[in-house]
Amino acid sequence: MTRVVVTGIGMVTAAGTSVDACWQTLLRGESRVGRVTLWDPTGMASHIAAEVPEMPEVPAQVGPYAIGGRPLTYAMSAVLEAMNQADVASCDVPPGRRAVVAAGGFDDLMLEFLAAAADKITESGRSDFEDITEDDLARQFDDPALTERMDRYSQVVLMQAVAHAMGARQAFTVSTACAGGSQALGDALGLLRRGEADMALAVGVDTLITREMMGGFCNLTALSTRNDEPTRASRPFDADRDGFVMGEGAAALVLEREDVAKARGATILAELAGIGYSGDAYSLTAPHPSGEGMALSMQRAIDDAGVAPAAISYVNAHGTSTAANDKAETAAIKQVLGAQASRVALSGTKSMIGHLVHGAGAVGSVVAVKSIMEQRVHPTANYETPDPECDLDYTPGAPRTLDIDGVLVNAFGFGGQNAGVVLRRYRDPAA
Repeated sequence: MTRVVVTGIGMVTAAGTSVDACWQTLLRGESRVGRVTLWDPTGMASHIAAEVPEMPEVPAQVGPYAIGGRPLTYAMSAVLEAMNQADVASCDVPPGRRAVVAAGGFDDLMLEFLAAAADKITESGRSDFEDITEDDLARQFDDPALTERMDRYSQVVLMQAVAHAMGARQAFTVSTACAGGSQALGDALGLLRRGEADMALAVGVDTLITREMMGGFCNLTALSTRNDEPTRASRPFDADRDGFVMGEGAAALVLEREDVAKARGATILAELAGIGYSGDAYSLTAPHPSGEGMALSMQRAIDDAGVAPAAISYVNAHGTSTAANDKAETAAIKQVLGAQASRVALSGTKSMIGHLVHGAGAVGSVVAVKSIMEQRVHPTANYETPDPECDLDYTPGAPRTLDIDGVLVNAFGFGGQNAGVVLRRYRDPAA
C-alpha cells in the first residue's frame, strides 16, 4: 500500500494563532475558556466559550475569493501555515495532481440568517410560522450584509479558496460535524493511496460561538454551566464534568505520497497510517452507551494502519467533557486496546480550547503530529476527581515525555458519526 506522510501542519485555536503558540499553551495545561465576548450571553444557561484571542493576519484576497470573517480567516491562516512548512510554493507537483478536502459546517451562519429573517417576518405582523416558505424568507429578508456573508462563507467558497491557495484542481467538502476534520484527512488519504493525487491538503474549521448555536446546545443541556469558573469548566473524564465548552478555530495538514515527498526533499513530520469510520445509528445526540460505534472506528483505523494495539502509545481523545461521551469513549478504548489500554497515555485537548466541531479531528491530528515530533504529550486540564467509569491514564497535571510510535486520534459526532485516525513516527525503509 502507498505510504502517506505529513509534511506541513497549521492551527488556529483559542490557545493561539499558530501551531507553536497552541502547542506551548497545551503543554502548560492552560485553559483558554472565558466569558463570551462576541455577543452578550446574559440570559443563556452557558455564558462561556473558548474564543480565538486575535484575528490572524491573512491576505484580504486569494484569487477571486475575498477572505474575511472568522471561518475563512481561521481556515486560511492554518492552511497557509501548513503550506509554508511543507514548502508547497517550490513544489513542482502539477495542479491536476493536487487535492483539497475541506470540512466545515457553517450552520452558525444559516441559523443567523433564519433568525434575522424570522425577526423581519415578526416585525411585519405575521405570526403563522408553520406556513412560512423559502419564498417568504427571501421576500421578507432584506439585510444585504448578512446575505453577502452567506455567499462569501459557504462551504463551497471555503473549498475553492483553499484550493486556489493550494494550486489544486481537485476539491471536495465534508460535513459530518465533530467527525468532519478526521474524515477530511481520511478522504485525502484515500485520494493519495488510489493514485488520484500526489499531494493533498485537509482542513477542518468551525466557528459556532453564536447565540443560535449555543442556545440550541443549551436547550439540549449539553454545555457546561460553570460560568463562575470558566477555566475549570471543560474537564474531560473528570467525575464533576457537566458538559462541553464551545470552541472555534481551524487546523490543516499537508499530505503527500511518500515517494513524492522524498523525491523533492521535503521534511517528513509523521506518517498518516490509517483511517476508520463507523456510524452508531442509535440516537440523534447520544453515543451508544457501550461505545460500540466508537470502538468500530478505532479498530478499523488500527487495522487500516496495519499495526497491533501495542503500537499505540498515545490516544488524543475526543473527550468532550459530557457524561455520556467520556464514559462511552473510555469503554470503547478498553474494547479495542485490551490490556494495552491501561498502559497508554490519553489526553483531552478540548479541556483547554473547547470543542471545535468540524475542526476537532484536524486539531487532534495536528496535536498528534507534534506529540510524535517532540515525543511528548500534553496534559488533560481540570482532571481532579476520578470517575470510576473513566479509569484510564488521562495524563493529569503536567506534560509527559514518552516513547511515541503510534497515536490514535478520536473524533465522534452527534448522532454517532465516528472517525478514528492513526498517525505514526515516520521510519524511512531505505535508511
